[in-house]
Amino acid sequence: MEREDAKKLFRKLAASYPNWKVDKGIAEIWIEELEEADAEHAWANAKEHIRESKFAPTIADIVKPNPRVEANREIERTREYLKEQEEREKDVVPPPWEREGIDKMTWIRNEIRKAKGAAQ
Repeated sequence: MEREDAKKLFRKLAASYPNWKVDKGIAEIWIEELEEADAEHAWANAKEHIRESKFAPTIADIVKPNPRVEANREIERTREYLKEQEEREKDVVPPPWEREGIDKMTWIRNEIRKAKGAAQ
């Protein structure tokens, strides 16, 4: 997370918990730790903590991985993977029934008839 974003997040937390005893040293420690954190996880955790808890968070509460963020990232990775697969499938030669413009079962029946005719 960028330093300015870390400061902004810390100010939001401090404003949300007015009884939280914070001095300059504590603020600096928080900002240093927030700079090392994933911004998306930290913001999501902060918002959830503010909504759910009347007590000020610990650094660990904010910098931990957020399951919702992880789930959304996994959904996005899956969408990208499926999109790539669709692109690859465009380059694949279609099956013979599609090339002939008939359905699969009709093509199979025709192939069986051809095989029986050739065997006789």
